[in-house]
Amino acid sequence: MAVDDRNPSERRLDFATQWAESYDRIRAYVRIFVPAWHDAEDVIQETAVAIAKDYEKYDPERPFLEWAVGIARNRVYEYYRRCGRDRRMLFDVETVYKIESTLVELETQVDDYLESLEHCLDSLPKRSHSMLELRYKQSLSTGEIANRLKMTINSVYSRLSQIRMALRNCIHRRLQKTEEPTT
Repeated sequence: MAVDDRNPSERRLDFATQWAESYDRIRAYVRIFVPAWHDAEDVIQETAVAIAKDYEKYDPERPFLEWAVGIARNRVYEYYRRCGRDRRMLFDVETVYKIESTLVELETQVDDYLESLEHCLDSLPKRSHSMLELRYKQSLSTGEIANRLKMTINSVYSRLSQIRMALRNCIHRRLQKTEEPTT
């Protein structure tokens, strides 16, 4: 392991930069294992605190994302222990490692995808955006969304399906544009 001879201010700045660059991928990783939005946000915050606390142990010779994902994995396991769930009920260890290695390998593609997703979400009509927020950020059931928006449950299912399809198509179009060779 290389000796880090930078002053504490430089190390804090480096940590902040690397955390900001990796945040979306770490968040995506946690969301794979912790589907409830509020719980996932808690796990992400716990991960950030643990990374900040142990940053002096980080070896700059290694990829930051790989190291940070290992810490996030431990926070996910702690979450399941606190909830009284056995982590093996979710994924086996081999699957967890495959997800992690894929996340690290696909880092650039994930950036492109997230940028496209953000653009496509911003282009949605306000009502569609609200429905997605109710479903995925607030984790409301379709019945709860139907009650809140004065819709039938079938209408909510249908509309959410249409919105997801529109997002999928929008993302696909944007990603294809970035892959086209420029001449």
